[in-house]
Amino acid sequence: MTVPHHHRDWRGYFAAAPTPFDRDGALDPGRLRDVLAWFLDQRAHGLVVNGTTGEWVAQSVSERQTVLEIARAAVGPETPLLVGIGGIRPDDSVILGRHAANLGADGALLTIPPARWLRGDEIFDFYAAMARQIPLPLLVYNVPAAVGYDLPTELLARLLTVDGIVGVKDNTPSRERRIRTLRDLGGHHAIFSDVLEPTAFPVLANERRGRGQIGSGMPLGSRLADAFELVWRREIDHARLIVDELTEFKAAVLELLGPEQPWHAQIKALMFAAGVDAGFPRFPARSIRDDEPAMARLAAIVEKFMG
Repeated sequence: MTVPHHHRDWRGYFAAAPTPFDRDGALDPGRLRDVLAWFLDQRAHGLVVNGTTGEWVAQSVSERQTVLEIARAAVGPETPLLVGIGGIRPDDSVILGRHAANLGADGALLTIPPARWLRGDEIFDFYAAMARQIPLPLLVYNVPAAVGYDLPTELLARLLTVDGIVGVKDNTPSRERRIRTLRDLGGHHAIFSDVLEPTAFPVLANERRGRGQIGSGMPLGSRLADAFELVWRREIDHARLIVDELTEFKAAVLELLGPEQPWHAQIKALMFAAGVDAGFPRFPARSIRDDEPAMARLAAIVEKFMG
């Protein structure tokens, strides 16, 4: 078993890996190994499996355990490996968290249970109970698009007082809130957010707050990791060029595919267009790969930005 990276060492761009399935919906271990190898080759600062991009909601507990087992064998000790353990049933999160700890994962991302409509003290009690039972550093995963509730900064601050909770992956859609959480909570905790944006760079570079981003934008390759290296060296103008390129890339993809398609389906199509076969989304999501005109245009977009 590998020796876990201390959470103080987590920083930079952590690639959120999709979970490859074949056309019949079966988990595809070979494609998963190829995807992880590609991320490592692109110099991601860390890897995350079974997150939202990894379609955790479409998998059984045993499948999620298998994904982590494959990832643990594929990801060497030099790269932090985090795993999503969210679930509708808290007992499932405990099972997944303990399994991850036994395998030597570095930490876990935990959402509130979807469709349970928890609020306030209920959320605090949930995370406190999970932290007592899971022997891994935990990131509170604030992902309102998936669970239906946006955790306010004040509640995130309260959760960070719980032993075992070391940080936040903040996917609030509010840019103002992201920067506030980064500034208010990022001094001593592992705050990951959508911070590849110019307004966040001075906070990261000059105030030394926040750790980086956990995201699924790696079809742009190593340039996303490069952006954080530049910010840490305070070469902010150079980093902004990469962000401008990322913004243009995302706009071109959304203009072609539209925002209504699931991001995990889009990321798999993007990776296929970039030469990395990340498989197919699981039913009932449809594969964009079956739309030949869209894939031809997507390949042109990828070639423009990665060629």
